[in-house]
Amino acid sequence: MSQTPPPPPDDVSLPPADAQPGDTWSIDPTPGQGGTFPVVPGEGSLPVIQSELTDPGGTPPPTGSPRRSLRVAGVVLAAILIVVGAAGAAAFLMLRGSGEVILDKVPADADVVVTAYLDPAASQKLNLLRMASKFPDLGDQEHLRQQVNDALDSMLSGIGMTHDDVGWVGSEVGLYVEVKNPNDVSFAFLLAADDEAAARASLQKFRQGLEGQGVTFRTTDHDGVEVTVPAEAGEPSFAIVDGVVVIGGSEEAVDTTIDTAHGGSTIADDPGFQRVTAALPDAKLGVAFVDAAHLADTFGDQLAAAGVTTGITSLSALDGIGVSVSAEPDGLAMDTVMLYDDAKLTDGQRATLSAPDHPNPLLDLVPGDALGMYAVEHLDMSIQDSIQQITRTTPGAAQQLEQLGVTGPDGLLSQLTGDVAVEATTQSGPIGYGGALMVGTSDPQATQGWLDRTIRQLPLGQRTVRQQPNGDFEFVQQPVKWATEDHGGVAITYASSGSDLPVAYAVVGDVAVVATSPDQIERVIDTKASGSSISSDAGFTSAIANVPASDGVLYLDVPALVDSVRHQLSPQEAADFDQQVGKDLAPIEAVVAGSENGSDQQRLRLLVRIP
Repeated sequence: MSQTPPPPPDDVSLPPADAQPGDTWSIDPTPGQGGTFPVVPGEGSLPVIQSELTDPGGTPPPTGSPRRSLRVAGVVLAAILIVVGAAGAAAFLMLRGSGEVILDKVPADADVVVTAYLDPAASQKLNLLRMASKFPDLGDQEHLRQQVNDALDSMLSGIGMTHDDVGWVGSEVGLYVEVKNPNDVSFAFLLAADDEAAARASLQKFRQGLEGQGVTFRTTDHDGVEVTVPAEAGEPSFAIVDGVVVIGGSEEAVDTTIDTAHGGSTIADDPGFQRVTAALPDAKLGVAFVDAAHLADTFGDQLAAAGVTTGITSLSALDGIGVSVSAEPDGLAMDTVMLYDDAKLTDGQRATLSAPDHPNPLLDLVPGDALGMYAVEHLDMSIQDSIQQITRTTPGAAQQLEQLGVTGPDGLLSQLTGDVAVEATTQSGPIGYGGALMVGTSDPQATQGWLDRTIRQLPLGQRTVRQQPNGDFEFVQQPVKWATEDHGGVAITYASSGSDLPVAYAVVGDVAVVATSPDQIERVIDTKASGSSISSDAGFTSAIANVPASDGVLYLDVPALVDSVRHQLSPQEAADFDQQVGKDLAPIEAVVAGSENGSDQQRLRLLVRIP
């Protein structure tokens, strides 16, 4: 039998002084203490290489099941959603987390594995409930429980069941998918059962409900386990093995789960699975694993034709992908790790992943009051590698790119430093929002010449309709007039007339800037002169404090965005917006994402900041 990982860490303060062995204790605030929740210490930085394998699980990626399997998946998924809702509220009332009970039943050949923890580490519960308390419409725990029960009763009514019939669901639920080929996909849902007798009775009711709709079943034995199998394909099979309910898309999927539980190779022992999940946070609400290497081999042609990439490489170079969701002291986080097979990386891709980090100087040009921004490093290496792949496979592409001044000895690509930033804010005019694209250059004069030649060739002119002598109509592109102004010693060139959008460009020091108006470039110039950039903004620095941002960062100032929307509405529309949307966004301070590259991996974190 394989060894399962240790239980999730239970990192919180001690229980009450009068607690006895075996007691549980509520996390409901004590009456009269203001309804606050205990402060939970941070989880610490994300482990990259050295980390113990703990509680895996997460959000299910889409699968490529055949049409028949999709119907089975729909039936099974509905059942899973029903029972998970009933179990979640009860499990969260207890602070101590539970151990892993599902992974030793997932076969090692699984290509997608998902686990969600209904009884996660105590820190996760406290952080999640602290965040939930900031959204008044969610109500207290009793209100939430009642809402769940009402919804369950409605969903279960069609098969003669109520929420009381699914109270047996335990600490963990999961899913695995195995893809043998594009036309042979099997899957199974797994639900930990606190009470096997109750689970068996619930499955019997589930069976009777389906039989009432015309489905027939038979019972078989597989290695000593009773398996309920539909008489015809298209309906779920199910069984209970070692305290876990298994609901599969086919009899084969259930049998495979039983064989794994009875000593077969498990996903928990798979080196690829261990490597991926070890790079994710220890304490989490759920995690997903994808055997990207096998799926890329299976669906490689389709993925290549669709042009799907990771931003640095094609999917064929991926070894594995992991995603986790966790409740942190400062918000709800989703972490992603992508691990690569070094042998499948090109020299350019390897250089991009291994490039030394440095502070992105363009952050000092992004205005502190920007509604949102995105900055990235080493983009020149990624572009160069992509261009090399395009020119190898596309006849004539190399010549066209050189004619455009993108490649070649004096091409734009040779001038780029790799630092890029985009910022957005409000602006006057028919379009209420605008922004600027900033690109670092090592040859400002040459880049200025490229901008003069290229930007003015863009079809920015207004289009009118003209009737030809033969009666046909044609679109006519109106010419655009360009003008130049000086601001702070910087020449700003812009479309002064003939264009719906007053596009502007300039070279500010060693940074090329293309913006939606001259005003946007003026803001960039003023920010550089004053030093009041986003890099010194308290909201920005606190938001990215727990996000890996050495290779890229995305930031959205949610309160400022909401305020900008309100100011474009009428008083009545603004009031409706506040009531229907604004109040639910009020607790969210920011949405931030960051990335960090290693020699054979990428790590990303998306954080909805709710401090």
